[in-house]
Amino acid sequence: MNEIKMCGIILCALVVCVVFKNIRNEYSLYIRLAITAITSFTSLALFYPILSYIERISKNTAVYTYIPILIKALGIAFCVQITADACKDAGEGTLAERINLFGQAEIILISLPLIKNLFELCEKLLY
Repeated sequence: MNEIKMCGIILCALVVCVVFKNIRNEYSLYIRLAITAITSFTSLALFYPILSYIERISKNTAVYTYIPILIKALGIAFCVQITADACKDAGEGTLAERINLFGQAEIILISLPLIKNLFELCEKLLY
């Protein structure tokens, strides 16, 4: 039922954006940014039960040490995507590309301990 409500909200926002685009173009941008923020935060709230479930089932496994890294990477990916979409809505495609590059570098940076452990495991398997 939530997806129907969200689709209805987005369709209403689309109609309002189209109407305001013809009347006052700058208001259309603010409406798009507000709807992007609202839908993004609502979508992020849906991930809490999923993440708590993953944490609960992996608590007594070796994977549990990697869960915080994966959650941080997921959070960075969402924040970067939301920001890039807002930049694209504002007509700044170059800024969207730069924020995507920054996000990718940040994810690699926080994943270095995971990559190190992977290489150590490969080394143990080879020797």
